[in-house]
Amino acid sequence: MIKKNKGRYIGIVILILVGSLYFTAATGISTTLENMVVGFAEEYRQEDLTFSTDKPIQDIAALEEESGALIEAYRQYDVKLPNGELRLLSPGTKVNIPAVTSGRGLENPGDILLDPHFCQTQGLTIGGQIELNGKTFRIVGTMAVPNYVYIIKNLRDVLPTSGFGIGIVSGADLSAFPEASNEAVTVYGARFQDRKNIDAQTTKLHGLLSQKGYSLSEWLDSENNKRVSMPWGNISSMKSMSFPVATAFFLLSCLIVGVMIMRTVKSDGVVIGTLYAQGYRRRELTRHYMTIPVLLSAVGGLAGTLLALPCVRPVVNSMLASYILPDKGNTFSPLNLALAVLVPVALIGLSSFLAIRRILRKTAVDLMKGDEQKAKVNFIERALRLDRLQFNTKFRIREQVRSIPRLLFLVLGVSAASMILLFGFTYNYSMDVVMDKGSITRYQYPLEYNFKEIQNLQERAVPKGAEPYNALRCYPEGRESVEFYLVGMEPDSIGFKVNDMQGNALSRDQVNISSPLASRLKLTEGDTIRFVNKLDGKSYSLAIDGIVEAYGEQFVYMPFDEFNRMTGQPVGSYSTVLSSHEIDFDESLLSGVMDARNPEAYEDLNALTTLIVTSVTALAVLIAVIILFLVTSLMIDENRNTISLLKIFGYRGKEVTNLILNSSTPAVFVGFWLGLPFMLAFGNVLYGYVAEITNMLIPMTVNPLYVLISFALIFAVYEITKRLCGRKLAKISMSEALSELLGRSQYTPTNLKKSYHFFVPSINRQRKSMYNN
Repeated sequence: MIKKNKGRYIGIVILILVGSLYFTAATGISTTLENMVVGFAEEYRQEDLTFSTDKPIQDIAALEEESGALIEAYRQYDVKLPNGELRLLSPGTKVNIPAVTSGRGLENPGDILLDPHFCQTQGLTIGGQIELNGKTFRIVGTMAVPNYVYIIKNLRDVLPTSGFGIGIVSGADLSAFPEASNEAVTVYGARFQDRKNIDAQTTKLHGLLSQKGYSLSEWLDSENNKRVSMPWGNISSMKSMSFPVATAFFLLSCLIVGVMIMRTVKSDGVVIGTLYAQGYRRRELTRHYMTIPVLLSAVGGLAGTLLALPCVRPVVNSMLASYILPDKGNTFSPLNLALAVLVPVALIGLSSFLAIRRILRKTAVDLMKGDEQKAKVNFIERALRLDRLQFNTKFRIREQVRSIPRLLFLVLGVSAASMILLFGFTYNYSMDVVMDKGSITRYQYPLEYNFKEIQNLQERAVPKGAEPYNALRCYPEGRESVEFYLVGMEPDSIGFKVNDMQGNALSRDQVNISSPLASRLKLTEGDTIRFVNKLDGKSYSLAIDGIVEAYGEQFVYMPFDEFNRMTGQPVGSYSTVLSSHEIDFDESLLSGVMDARNPEAYEDLNALTTLIVTSVTALAVLIAVIILFLVTSLMIDENRNTISLLKIFGYRGKEVTNLILNSSTPAVFVGFWLGLPFMLAFGNVLYGYVAEITNMLIPMTVNPLYVLISFALIFAVYEITKRLCGRKLAKISMSEALSELLGRSQYTPTNLKKSYHFFVPSINRQRKSMYNN
């Protein structure tokens, strides 16, 4: 049976293989990343919070006991180099403990550990030396630090600074620098021992510090610390994409194999009836016909799983190229590996079993009559008025509607392939829109200076060509996972575009909310948003006056003075300055500088999107090829007698091809356009799910050009598949029909005569029409 239709079964195996490969690779990548990131964070005690105070904390042990957190102060000192800058850190012992990734740890005075990226870019090696402000250090190894997984110079930076790196030296070596006593900065890292309710414990620690009279100059939790949170975005993306897509593959494979097995068993109805009559039991026949689907799914699932294993490491390496983490090797969950093999076997085996049982439920006499092989007129065909149509049109319509499972399989299969292809293009275009129209391009003033401590216009005025902003990080009441910034801006500010959904400028002297945040909270103009300051837990409410066109950003804008009055800050307080030109601020005051003068520099952040889109597009094309090939091949096999008869009656090869193969064109057309609403429904669910994980809603934007490209691509695959299957159709000889018909008892000369009378009038009419034309 397999040898007779090897192309068809190879296609099924490939489809199952692709599903298992995708599932194993995606779960393997996310599990490996999770093991490296989470394992590193747990083993080396990654901080939950980083903060700085206006004066050293006197009794850290008492504060730890009251807050339930491990708190450790560490010092950092930046050293300028000819080709970059190195930040020296004192080694943590309770929180953010460094992990040695090569070489050895610190043992002697003058030893230094460097991050591997810095070593590579500076051309340094283990065993070599580096001179820092006149002092020579011996490089004894490389390391990874939990609070510098993504190495950016300042907490508010988005991209790494060229030539910047970190190093670990002993506290004594750090204090030996004469300038360190004045220039070194003390930063606190806190890790809560109770790993639940981190937000509540953070608020409690903030209250304790305020009660003890400390003024906070920096306060950032790990979820908003890009040095820590960037790898989590990759893990979340892989998790959100792996299971739904792989499940869709498996379900599609079930449908395909179920239909194929049902057609195969139907075609063997006479043989099965004969075997019944000879004493074979239903259980034995079921076991016989179950062998193929179980074997195919097992082979496909196992091959896909094995092929996925070596694919994980290159992808993980490319995704971690920007991160510093100890390499713990690939990690595969035994449960996921078992699911990759057993799920297709179970699902396909069950669908095949149900299909086989449906056929074997009939008696031996009914099966031997050969009724299963006869084309039956169903209710759809009876409802259609085909009498007035031309023969070719009538033939194509009957060809499709007489096999509802095959038609359903074709439509759903093309819909699935179109859905995946459209989703890949739409995801890519949505990310392009975010990059092209997102926050970076909305900066009229391209430089953003963020301060560690709140500044005041009376003490530190803002020069001409610059504007002050103030901001708080908040969350809506009852939805702590939806974080956003409340921003106070001056009524006459021009540094940042604030336009409505029609592109018209909105007044800055009112409360405006960005459209993604409004969409997530289901707010419109006139509604009231109630929210909580994440820093001190105070609640506020504001009436919404306008919706700001935005892409992925979650902000609420309000007048500058009203912001300071509402939050209880002195008049003229600000935390950020937007500027049209560079300003010579004291670097020790800044927590980060965002430079939007070169938007292309941010395109590297889109590398993961490109990888996902490329893989999804390739998968969609492969699925389309397999499905169209399988359906077309199935259609040819089921019409071998008809094709042979058409040839006997004088139809040329092109005419037969036109009748048989082109009959699927309307189904492919309908299947593609059904894929569009399926994609929108799937995308909205997936985008909402990802938004809850990453706290960022990316608007799903459909580009008509990509829809047309997808349409052309699906039909190009359809045309190629028809050409491939056309060779198979050409091999069907005219003698096949007669030998097949005469070999069966139910095909008597009377039946042949009926078949002849079915075709001949139409053929004659067609020939007459062709002759007249």
